[in-house]
Amino acid sequence: MTLQRMISTTVVRIIASVVCLCVWAPGVRAATLPADSAVTASSEFLKLPIDVLDILPESTRFDMLVYFENDSVYHAPNALEGTSYLKTVTPDFLEVQITDVSSLQLKLLPTKKGDPIVMTLYTVGGGGQAPDTDIRFFTADLRELPRDRFFPAPRLREFFSIPKGSITTMKEIEQTVPFPTVEYSASASSTDVKAKLTVGAYMNQDDYNVIRLFEKSDISFVWNGSKYRLQKQ
Repeated sequence: MTLQRMISTTVVRIIASVVCLCVWAPGVRAATLPADSAVTASSEFLKLPIDVLDILPESTRFDMLVYFENDSVYHAPNALEGTSYLKTVTPDFLEVQITDVSSLQLKLLPTKKGDPIVMTLYTVGGGGQAPDTDIRFFTADLRELPRDRFFPAPRLREFFSIPKGSITTMKEIEQTVPFPTVEYSASASSTDVKAKLTVGAYMNQDDYNVIRLFEKSDISFVWNGSKYRLQKQ
């Protein structure tokens, strides 16, 4: 670590400590940083397992939350010698830009049994690489749960609408796209998940110009309190 980075990190720690005292001072309400017993997007972000967010240690995540709580975006040094920063934080949703080509969304999903399900959406893509998302599910204490129990993997045909009588068939599209990549996204405003096919980033342009005529802009999955279901269009 360079001397300049050491000094910068030390300054950040001092400021964060001072801000923490202000945030938790009597009579001051903290909307982002949770109480120990509260299950919020922030509390789950702090506790995420190392295999989910390995380049940001818990202390760095804490600093990021402190700054965001006080209307300041902290570009935190990460293990790849780049910077990471928070984009959105609400009680049940959080989005962090991890690197220039990767991001993580965290969403709390209400259940019929009380404790929420924690969903993470880790997306890698950009710079010529097709965005592709890995979705995972956890209990509130971050024990991983089987994805198939909560989210049905969409079939390629669900991303297309082919009119009756078209000379292009679904079988031809499936042969053209043997390994589909999909970008999933959540939001602060609802529990829906949107899915967008991203094969156009790497396909032969002539082939893609044919299939894009039948490609849907996105498809949606709706949370029913226990699992996601594809929304019929």
